Amino acid sequence: MARERLYMRRWNYERDQEVPEEKRRRRAGGRTLAVRPQFPLDEIYITLFSERRVYAPDGTIHYEPIPQRAADTGVELLDDLRRMLSEGKSNLKTFGEGYGLTSSDVNGLVLALTGMEAITFRIAWQMRRVDELLRYTDLSIEEVARQSGVGSTTNLFYACHRDFHCSPSQRRRHLRQANDLGRYR
Repeated sequence: MARERLYMRRWNYERDQEVPEEKRRRRAGGRTLAVRPQFPLDEIYITLFSERRVYAPDGTIHYEPIPQRAADTGVELLDDLRRMLSEGKSNLKTFGEGYGLTSSDVNGLVLALTGMEAITFRIAWQMRRVDELLRYTDLSIEEVARQSGVGSTTNLFYACHRDFHCSPSQRRRHLRQANDLGRYR
């Protein structure tokens, strides 16, 4: 019996290695929307930063506000979910209960609006936040885990391995380009 489990784990691991990287993100339930989502994550993500660095023609550096950083979508539930995630909170059950909704209700609404189930949306949001913090700041890995909503350094380590197949420190080195540090604040 133990050998069968070990074989199955090994087989699943090898099978998962063959899956293209864009499909490796964990999907709860595996449902997908049949039409283009009304609010894709790229269009509704609220960046952590409020200003970006700009170089003037004379070579001086100043910072300008990021326009429409947190523009509302017009859907109260989705806007509240975005605010909750941008504050580093991640409990979808508590979020739904605040509206009198079950987890299934929240899941269906988020799927209909974003094209992703609620858990997948939350994970994608958190990993985008992780990438921002790793690339543009010198925060410790512990602080990146806390501010992104992932929680602990252990959770961050496993999340990076799940999605990027590397440690958070390796991800930082991979993402960071010249002049990235301090580009946003």
